[in-house]
Amino acid sequence: MRGAIRKILATMVLDRRHFTAALLAAPAVLRAARSAPLPPLPNIAPEDAAFALPGTSLYDSTLSAYNRRTELSPALRILPRNGRGMRQAISWVRENGLPFALRSGGHCFEGFSQSTGVVIDARSMRSISLDTATNILSVGAGATLGDIYRHVGARGYAFPGGSCPTVGVAGHTMGGGFGLIARERGLACDSLAAVDLVGADGQPLRADAGQNSDLFWACRGGGGGTFGAATALHFAVRPIGPITVYAVTWTLDPKAAAALFAAWQDWAPRAPDAITGIFKLHKRGDGRIGMHAAGQSTGSEEELRRQLSALTRTIRPDGAPAAYRMSFLEAVNHFSGGWRYESNYSKGKSDYITRPLDMAGIEALIGGIAALPANEVIAICDAYGGAVNRMDDDRTAFAYRAGTEFCIQYYTSWQSAAAGRRRLADIRRLYDAMRPWSGGAYVNYCDLDLTDWRQAYWRQNLPRLQAIKAKADPDNVFRHAQSVR
Repeated sequence: MRGAIRKILATMVLDRRHFTAALLAAPAVLRAARSAPLPPLPNIAPEDAAFALPGTSLYDSTLSAYNRRTELSPALRILPRNGRGMRQAISWVRENGLPFALRSGGHCFEGFSQSTGVVIDARSMRSISLDTATNILSVGAGATLGDIYRHVGARGYAFPGGSCPTVGVAGHTMGGGFGLIARERGLACDSLAAVDLVGADGQPLRADAGQNSDLFWACRGGGGGTFGAATALHFAVRPIGPITVYAVTWTLDPKAAAALFAAWQDWAPRAPDAITGIFKLHKRGDGRIGMHAAGQSTGSEEELRRQLSALTRTIRPDGAPAAYRMSFLEAVNHFSGGWRYESNYSKGKSDYITRPLDMAGIEALIGGIAALPANEVIAICDAYGGAVNRMDDDRTAFAYRAGTEFCIQYYTSWQSAAAGRRRLADIRRLYDAMRPWSGGAYVNYCDLDLTDWRQAYWRQNLPRLQAIKAKADPDNVFRHAQSVR
């Protein structure tokens, strides 16, 4: 939902320029020393991979990460152009015992796609094809959501991914992949029909329902960078008609804001499946709480407006609800926040709410936001229910299904190095205020602050994930700070 984040942050007058300050707030775990000198480079043909070494234009052009707080300068970046190049790169780092990271979109909040050693970067693997006879979409592991949306949207199809077009499809899908048609079509991982991987032994394999089925299960919610290096993903997709996007805004005192939030959580997870909604909260400069309900509907505009009355009857909004009919691709663009890859300092955290918040929980959220400096931290609630919840929690590795009400993402982005420590303290204070009401977290909003992150991400699915990891990668070749061990 990072495109939606960018839209609301823009209204909060946060400067999103590239920052030139030092990495003051970088996690200590990422302050690694430069790796030992590299062995001779692998003998990979130019048509199979490119090498980006420090001091070259290719190196400089591929360095930036979404979160500059975690950005690292690798000793070498390898950009495979096909599966053969990926296999050779994986074999080389394994044979030489080199630390490495896998990168696709580079949007990881905590920089797990960064390394001071080697980065194996899939961004050159961006092929996309759609077979309209079988409704199977095949994409290279380096494709972005925006690449996919343009391709399927032009053909009258939809892909159920997130709002930020520069996010890489591989990591997004392997962590779950919530988007603005999720309640009607499920998560991105629910559409995954097969994934092509390079395994820990450097050999290619396909995982689907009929072969390597345990690995296929793990790739749908187990998180990226753990079970192998994806080279291609194959999705079952369907045509889609017009989308209705909507937005309603309120400016309220904390007491009224709590009443409106209670109405939203009663409505959004139980609305008709056609409607997927998000709810954004932040503190304004005048001390009041800005609240913004937005989303998309695959149903009729009339039905949507009737449904929104559950909110507008509770408290009058600042203006009449807006609803616009448009194509799927136009709706993607509406929520994208822009199609240019951004690189800024930021911190994200998350919670899963598995039963409706009582009034004490709502007041803790509203009060926590009200206690922070204005226009700095935002909370975004993504409504679940519908197709997301119809699966059992163990149907895929993604563990938040039946009974999950919504996910809360806490997010902050800052400009000056001097603000870094304070921003981190502020977002942690808001998160801490919500501890009595949640213990879960979304693996795609990874968070190095978590102590029991394994349980927070995967709950009852953790033992099976660990068993699959032990079989698929017993030497832990694919690893990062929060990968399955």
